[in-house]
Amino acid sequence: MSGYTTENDFVIAEGSEGELYIYISAKAATPSNPQIVYDGCDHAIFMRRPEERIILDYINPQVRDKLRKAPAVVVVETILENIKDCYIANMKMVDKIPVDWNKIGLKSWEEVALKK
Repeated sequence: MSGYTTENDFVIAEGSEGELYIYISAKAATPSNPQIVYDGCDHAIFMRRPEERIILDYINPQVRDKLRKAPAVVVVETILENIKDCYIANMKMVDKIPVDWNKIGLKSWEEVALKK
């Protein structure tokens, strides 16, 4: 499935007022109308730019409900421990993300956790 990259090392954190932050590795180009497509399950698609779709792989079950209810999140792009960019990404909730995760080698959070 071309057109997708996977972000394996991301962190979702909650701020003191309930806002959500997603920390990812810095990218080269500037984001354009960023949004996150999410169905409340294991994975989300971060549409950073129209032609740049990043899979947020294995969303922890403990944050799924908060992410599902959030109207937007703050995306923080980092290089090592330095912040390169920070911006708002709107959330778009869907019933089911139209991607066959198995075709791109992804499994459920539970399957991965049980293999470790």
